Amino acid sequence: MNLNLLVRYILPFFAISLGLAAQQQKDSDSLKTKTTALEEVVISDSRFPLKRSQSGKPIIKIKADEISKFQGLGLSELVRQYAGIEIIGSQSYAGQNKTVSLRGGRNRQVLILIDEVRVSDPSRIDNDFNLNFLSLDQIESIEIMKGASSTLYGSSAATGVIQIQTKKPETGFQASLQSSFGSDQDQESSFNLNLFKNSLDLSYGGNKLSAKSYAFSHQSNGMSAVVGPELDPFSHFNLGASLRYQPTASFDIQTAYDHSSINSDYDNSFPLEDANFKLNTTLDRISFNPNYNFKNGGASLRFGYQKVSRDFQSDYPFQTEGENTQIELNNRYAFDSKLYTVFGVLHQEQKADYEGGQKLSQTDFFGNLVAVFSDRFRVNLGGRLNTNSGYGNHFTYSINPSIQLIDKDKQSLKLLTSLSSAFIAPSLYQLYDPYSGNENLEPEENTSFEVGFELSQSNWNLNSTYFYRNENPSLIYDLSSYRYENAKKDATYSGLELQLSGTLTDKFRIDQQATFTATQDGDLRYLPKFSSQTAVTYVLNANRQFSLRFQAVGERFGLDNETVLDAYELLHLSYQNKLKNIPLTFFIHATNILNAKYVEIEQYTTRGRNLIAGLNYRFP
Repeated sequence: MNLNLLVRYILPFFAISLGLAAQQQKDSDSLKTKTTALEEVVISDSRFPLKRSQSGKPIIKIKADEISKFQGLGLSELVRQYAGIEIIGSQSYAGQNKTVSLRGGRNRQVLILIDEVRVSDPSRIDNDFNLNFLSLDQIESIEIMKGASSTLYGSSAATGVIQIQTKKPETGFQASLQSSFGSDQDQESSFNLNLFKNSLDLSYGGNKLSAKSYAFSHQSNGMSAVVGPELDPFSHFNLGASLRYQPTASFDIQTAYDHSSINSDYDNSFPLEDANFKLNTTLDRISFNPNYNFKNGGASLRFGYQKVSRDFQSDYPFQTEGENTQIELNNRYAFDSKLYTVFGVLHQEQKADYEGGQKLSQTDFFGNLVAVFSDRFRVNLGGRLNTNSGYGNHFTYSINPSIQLIDKDKQSLKLLTSLSSAFIAPSLYQLYDPYSGNENLEPEENTSFEVGFELSQSNWNLNSTYFYRNENPSLIYDLSSYRYENAKKDATYSGLELQLSGTLTDKFRIDQQATFTATQDGDLRYLPKFSSQTAVTYVLNANRQFSLRFQAVGERFGLDNETVLDAYELLHLSYQNKLKNIPLTFFIHATNILNAKYVEIEQYTTRGRNLIAGLNYRFP
C-alpha cells in the first residue's frame, strides 16, 4: 500500500467516519466527561502535590488508563509517544540496550526515579538504568519533567526526570492476573507465536498494614540481534514485594524489594556478525521510605540500594558488577499557600569492579522554593551544592517563573520559562574501563533555557516549548583514540516541542505530538531532527475503545555521524474491551501493520508487523 496515499486520504476518511459515527452514538459514556474532571495534580517540579496550573514546567503525566492501553507492549513503546522523548532500541531485539533521550540528551543526562528513589547501574557506560528491568503491569503512573532539574534531583537530571510510581495496595484483598502472547519478529519473517508475557499480583490493603507481592515473566524467541538467520532468545523473570505500615495518620513506613533476572543471547560487535554469545544479568533493588507529615508540611527519608551483576559469555568472557546506594532526607513546608519550600541533603555512593573495584561518592545540599506572588504569577527557585569525591564542589541553580495570562472556566493561557544548570561527573566506566576509560576526564556541565506556553480552550489543549542547552565540556567517545574524552568545542542543542490534544466529538479524541531538534557540534546519532506521533482514540462506550497511532521519524545520522538513515513511518492499531459483568479486560495490538521496512540501528534487526493479544483478570 502507498503510504502517502494512506496518510493523505485514507486516514482523514477514517477519522471523519469515526466522527460521524460518534455523533450518531447516544451512549452517555464520553471522553468529554473525562476531560472536565478535577484538575490534574503534579509533583515533579516542586515535590509538593500542586495543580498543573500552578506548575512552571512542561510536565507529562501518564496515568493508569493510558498505561493500560500499552499492556503487552512495554514501557519504551509507551514513553516514546510523547514530544521530546526518544528511546533508541525500542524497535529492535528485546535484549537491545535502550538509550533514553530527552531533548537530544543521552542516558547520562536523564534521571530515573522509582517511588522517589533514584536508580542506576555504575557498571554501565552512562551510569544509567536498564529499562528492560521494568514491566508495565507494576506501574501506576509516570511523570516526565523535561529540562534541567539537577537543583531538585541532583546529578544526571540535565535534560529531564522520569518519575515512576508503582501500584499501591487498595483496600481489602486484591488479585490480578495478566497474560499476553503474540509475535516478536523482523520485517522479513512470517507470523510465528514466539512472545509470551505473564504476571501475577497479590495485595492486601488494611487500616495500618498493607502488603503486595508480584511475579512477572517475559519470553521471546523471534528475532536476531544483528541482521542474520540465527535467532537470539530473550527471557526476563521479575519478582518482588512491598510493605507499608501506617500506625498513625501522620506517620508511615514503606519498604520494598525487587529482583530481576535477564538471560539474553547477543551477537559479535567487532566484527558485526551472528554469534552464539550469552549475557546473564541480575538486579536486586531495595528501598526504605519513612514519611512524617505535620501541619503544612512533612519530612521524608529515601533510602535505595541497587546491585547489578552481568556475566558475558563469549570468546572473551568477563563479568561486571555495580552497586549504587543513596540516602536522602528532605523537609517540606508551606507558608499559607504562598511559599512552598523544600530543603534536604542527599548522599550517594557508587561502586564498580573496574581495576579491582572503584568508588565515587557525592553529597548534595539543596533547597527549592515556590513563591506564589498572586493567583497568576509564580516563581520556582532552586540551588544545590554538589560535593563530589573526585571533582570537588559544584553549584547548580534553577530560575523558573510562570504567569497565567488567562484563567477562565473553559479558557486558560499560561506562559512559562526557566534557566537552569546541571553537573554530571564521568561514570566509573568512562574513568576506569581498561580499554576506553580516561582518568583525566573533566565533569560535564550543562546550562539550559526554555520558554513556552500552555493554552486550553474548552476540550482542547495546545502546548509548545522552545529549548536551548549548552554542554561544556561534553563527555564523548573519541573514534580516533577509542577512549572517552572531553569535547574541545561547546555543544549546543535546540528545538521545539508541540502538543495538541482534544475531543472532536464525545467519543473521538486526537493527540498530536511533534518535536524538532538541532545541534551544533553535538551528538544526534540515531536521534531524528524531526519526529511526530499522532494518536486517535475512538471510545465506543465506557468499556470498549480503539486506538490508532501513527509515528513519523525523520532522517538520522548513523554511528559514524555522517551516514544518513532514511525517514520512516509506522502505523499501529489497538483494541481494548472491559467486560461488564466479569472483571476481565482483553486487548489486541497490531504494530507496524504496513510492515514498513526501515533501519533503527545500522546492521541490527528491526521489528516488522506483529500481533499481540492478552487479557487481564482482576479479583474481586
